[in-house]
Amino acid sequence: MTLFTEKIVSRQVFFIFFIIRTTIVISLLPVLTTAEALQDAWMAALISFFSSAALVVIIVKLAVAFPAKSLVEYSQELLGGIPGKLVSLFYLWLFLFMAATDLRIYAEVLKTSFFPETPLVVIMAFMVFLSVLSVYSGLEAIGRSADIIFPLFLFMILGSLLFPLIHADFSNLQPVMARGWTPVLLAAVAPTFIAAQYANLTIITPSLDEPRKALKASLWSLAAAGAVLVSFAVVVVAVLGPDEGLRSIFPVFKMIRATRVSEFLERVEALTIFAWGLGLYLALSVNLYSGSKGLSQVFGLQD
Repeated sequence: MTLFTEKIVSRQVFFIFFIIRTTIVISLLPVLTTAEALQDAWMAALISFFSSAALVVIIVKLAVAFPAKSLVEYSQELLGGIPGKLVSLFYLWLFLFMAATDLRIYAEVLKTSFFPETPLVVIMAFMVFLSVLSVYSGLEAIGRSADIIFPLFLFMILGSLLFPLIHADFSNLQPVMARGWTPVLLAAVAPTFIAAQYANLTIITPSLDEPRKALKASLWSLAAAGAVLVSFAVVVVAVLGPDEGLRSIFPVFKMIRATRVSEFLERVEALTIFAWGLGLYLALSVNLYSGSKGLSQVFGLQD
């Protein structure tokens, strides 16, 4: 492998982080399930864009200030050897923790809904194996995977969004701001913390062909994913109602599973599950890549 010489372009950065961010939207819809914003969840989604953008700017500005160095390298330069490595190890643990959490949630959904007789460890091991193959192939292979996945992922997301509209009742979105700003602001907290996925750029930026374009690509991916988040918040509340949406663990999945377009078009939840799986594969690959590359630098390994 040539982990330290391969390059990806800003377009692929946009695709990667749009898909990763949107995958969280279609799985947990955090603006609806992490607080009691209820019918104002769409407003929390709008607010979360600005707070997430502030976090992303900080992350990317720091990475771009050291375009030829990863987090592991410039943290040691700024903080000293041991403190820098400790900070690096925390972030590397964060990458692997996010990957493990996303994997477990998706595997539980697959086992419960589609493969009840399949051991959970088998489902998880298969998905990890695919991601490890991608990481072993290198960042360029992950970037090309994003190029291939993006149009298919976008098509499935649009299908998951449009099919339920036949059952939508937009009066569920009223009254607006009935309980004030506090529930809305609290609901915006979780999507903001989820923007920590962009910390992968602290490892990836040295492999960009034009590191200065990292901020623009990141913010555009955040804005596009934010538009998807607002749209799903509106449609889920319109279809399920605010109370039912709040009680659901996976409200988007529940909404699309209850959708029946015609006698000949059922089980359209496959769109959501497949899109979720593609996004999870990419998220696993990126987080495992960042974690493994960072660990190799912490311990001074060539590969």
